[in-house]
Amino acid sequence: MTDKNNKTLMNRRRFIKTSTAIIVGGTTLAGLGATPLLRSQTVLLRPPGALEEDRFLASCIKCGQCLQVCPPQVIQLANITQGFAVGTPYITARDGGCILCAGLPCVLACPTGSLNHDLSEGKDAQMGLAVISQPDTCLSVRGKNDIPHRINQLINGQTDTTNSRHVITDMFSRLTSSEKETVINRFSLTDLKADTVNALVRKLENEDLIWLKHFAKSAEFSMVSCRICFTECPIKSEKTILFQEKTDPESEQTAIWPVIQKSCVGCGVCEERCPTAEASITIIPRKKWMEVQG
Repeated sequence: MTDKNNKTLMNRRRFIKTSTAIIVGGTTLAGLGATPLLRSQTVLLRPPGALEEDRFLASCIKCGQCLQVCPPQVIQLANITQGFAVGTPYITARDGGCILCAGLPCVLACPTGSLNHDLSEGKDAQMGLAVISQPDTCLSVRGKNDIPHRINQLINGQTDTTNSRHVITDMFSRLTSSEKETVINRFSLTDLKADTVNALVRKLENEDLIWLKHFAKSAEFSMVSCRICFTECPIKSEKTILFQEKTDPESEQTAIWPVIQKSCVGCGVCEERCPTAEASITIIPRKKWMEVQG
């Protein structure tokens, strides 16, 4: 069974268990004063096309069809702590953002229109809005490139080692021709094609990662601070984030800030891919651009 099928099965089982708990425990909860559980205080990040929350809760039949057809398997079903919202679909951006798939299969699969069938393009999804919630840790604001930072996380065991291939591949894709030759010579490689890089990653020692970190710091791409929130955005052609120079009036220090634009739909990919230990950019579900910018 594939990882995708396993993930779907686990979510379905979790939903069934949760639904059973509600049915069996409903009378007891009522007697214990369950009113606070009826409406969750947490605003959930809904899949694209979700109707206004009250209409969504009234129309969603909790069938899980959107979850089953989601290609990246990022849709989850809410548990009993979400009150009336139990069994309804939501996304945890840090665990996996919505990639706004072509054709929006989750929307097409919704049998009731809780995910509005009028929505046909991800750029119109309006799921929420990204905000730079922790500028003090944002690598762009700090003037740091993401590659040395991510390699350092690998060295210190701060990220899953399965992420090594993605980090190293990303680094190599940014190197100049002469820099690639240096890497090829250092590791006695024939080229930097996918198979060669994958084989290299499997045998990298800690001292190799240390060398790569120092090499990355001196590479040409390190002259530009982190841009992951923009480069990984599934609708970056809409110019969802711009990088602007800002000067702190107190310290008089200048930094490059990511500035969220109105075209952001709050899909959550930027929060998922943000390389800092706790995401520096996060999604506010259901928020519209003017509500935050004003």
